[in-house]
Amino acid sequence: MSMPFDTNDQDWEAGGRIAAPAHLAGWVWHVASDAISWADSGFDIGGYRPSVIAPDMHSFLSQVHEHDREQLHALLSLAGEEHGDSTCHIRYWLPDGQQRNLLLKTLFHLRDASDPGKVAGTLHDVTGNVDIERALHESMARFAQFGDAASDVLWIRNAGTLRLEYLSQAFDRLYGRERGRMLAHPSLESWTNMILREDRHRVHDALERVRAGERVVVEYRIRRGDGAIRWMRNTKFPLLDCAGRVVRIGGIGHDATEEKEASERAKVLMAELQHRTRNLMAVVRAVAERTLDECATLAEFRDSYRNRITAIARVHTLLSSLDDGGVVTFDQLLLEELQAHGADRTQVQLDGPSGIGLESTTLQTLALALHELMTNATKYGALSAGSGRLAVRWRRYRSDNGTPVLKVEWSETCGDMVPPEPGRKGGYGRELIERALPYQLKARTSYQLNAHGVECVIEVPLRSC
Repeated sequence: MSMPFDTNDQDWEAGGRIAAPAHLAGWVWHVASDAISWADSGFDIGGYRPSVIAPDMHSFLSQVHEHDREQLHALLSLAGEEHGDSTCHIRYWLPDGQQRNLLLKTLFHLRDASDPGKVAGTLHDVTGNVDIERALHESMARFAQFGDAASDVLWIRNAGTLRLEYLSQAFDRLYGRERGRMLAHPSLESWTNMILREDRHRVHDALERVRAGERVVVEYRIRRGDGAIRWMRNTKFPLLDCAGRVVRIGGIGHDATEEKEASERAKVLMAELQHRTRNLMAVVRAVAERTLDECATLAEFRDSYRNRITAIARVHTLLSSLDDGGVVTFDQLLLEELQAHGADRTQVQLDGPSGIGLESTTLQTLALALHELMTNATKYGALSAGSGRLAVRWRRYRSDNGTPVLKVEWSETCGDMVPPEPGRKGGYGRELIERALPYQLKARTSYQLNAHGVECVIEVPLRSC
C-alpha cells in the first residue's frame, strides 16, 4: 500500500508523541508491541498523565464500555486488513469513574514485510457534543410531546415561503383531515383552500402583519373533511433570529365554534331580556294605573295590585326555569293559576293537549288574562261556592292563512248560587281580554256574562313551526 507520509516524519512523531489540538488526539498503535503513541491531549482524554502510565491497546480497551468493545475490535480488525479508514463511537470510563464519549477514527494502516505495522488515527472527545445533542433531542421530544398533547393546533411556517414546517396532532381532530397529507403538501394554498372563500382575505392580511413583526389574532371559518363548518380562532406570532428578523411564523389554532355560538346566544338573550324588561315595565305601569282607577281605598289597591304582580312574577319564574330553547306551555300556565288560587280540582274540568308552546312575548298579557278570569271565578263566579263548575277547553288549529292558533274556551256554571248580573260592565279583567289581547297579541276574543256565568273565548296566534 502506498504511504502518504514517512513514518519517521517529525510532524507526526516527535519524541514518541503526536501534536494535536485540545479534545483531539492523533494516535499510532504499534501492533507488535501493542503500545500506543499519542500526544499529551490523548493522555488528557484518557484521564492519565504521561508520567503515570504508558498506554497500550490492551489497557485502553479495558476502559472502554463493555457494550462498545466489540465494535472497536471490529474497527481495528478492518484497519489491520487494510480496509481503509473507519470510525466508531465508544463510551470510555475515566479512572475517577466519569464517562466520556469518544469518536475513534482509523486513518490508515502502515506495515512492511518485517514489521506487523502501525495503525494511525485520531481520537475525538465528543462528550460535550453528545450532551448538546442529547439536550437538543430531549428538548425536541418535550416540544413534540407538548404539541401532541395540546387540544389546539400548533403550527410553524417559514416566513419567506410560508411553507408549513411543523403541525401538531390536533389538526386531525379539529380539521377532520390527515396531518401527514398536509405536511406532504406544505404550501399555503393547501391550508387556505379549507377556509371559506369570504374569510380568506382576513387570513392573508394577518400573515402579512405577522411578517412585519406583529402579533395577530384572526377568526375565520373552515370546512372540515366531513363538510361541517367550524369557527377557528388563530393566534399568529413572529419567530425571530438573533438579528431580530422574522424567519418563521408560529401559530395556535383554537376551535371557537362553541364560543361563537354561545356569544350569539348571549346577544339574542340580551335582546330578549331587554325586550321583556320593556314589556314588563309597561305591563306593571298599566296594571298599577288600572288598579288605582278601580280601587276605592289604599288597602283594596294593595291587595289587588299585589295579586296581579304575583301573577306576573309566576310567569317570570316559569321563564327562568327553562333550558336553552325551551318554551312555557299553555297547560303549565293554566295549572300555575289554578294552584295559585287554591282551586278545588273537583270543580274544574280541563280538556286539551299538553305541550302547546307560547311565545315569551305573549306570556305576560295572557297570564294576566288567566289571572283575572281565575280571580273573578274565585271571588264572584263558579269557584266561589262548592256547587259551581269551571270548564276550560283548549286546542291548536290552523287559520285560513296557515297561521297556528291556540283557542281557549272558558265556561263557568254557577250552580245554586246567583250568577253576576248578565251584561254587567265588568272590571279590569274584561277590559284586558276585550281590548289588550287583540291589540297586543293580535288575538280574537269574546267575553259574555250569561245567566249561568262567564263564557269567554280567546284565540291567540302562535309561532309558526
